[in-house]
Amino acid sequence: MGIGNGLQAASRIVDVVGRDRIELVTINRDRICLQPARLADGESIARALGCDVPLDHRMFAPGHTLWTGEHDGLEVQVRSVLRRPVGVVS
Repeated sequence: MGIGNGLQAASRIVDVVGRDRIELVTINRDRICLQPARLADGESIARALGCDVPLDHRMFAPGHTLWTGEHDGLEVQVRSVLRRPVGVVS
């Protein structure tokens, strides 16, 4: 896929989730990365796009979860607040 397809796919994705909900979009030939305006909205945005594979980054400050999946033939990543996996007690 070329960068033009990534640009078109990113535009469609942002339209689906709402332009006001996205702060930053990074695009390359095979991947679209989204940073929500509010990180707390990240998981719901990810799920709306079918991104249901979480990768928790606990070593960063602040920690965050990167939700991944595929949309329009591209890998899509959505940044979110660090999730609290089921069964974890803090």
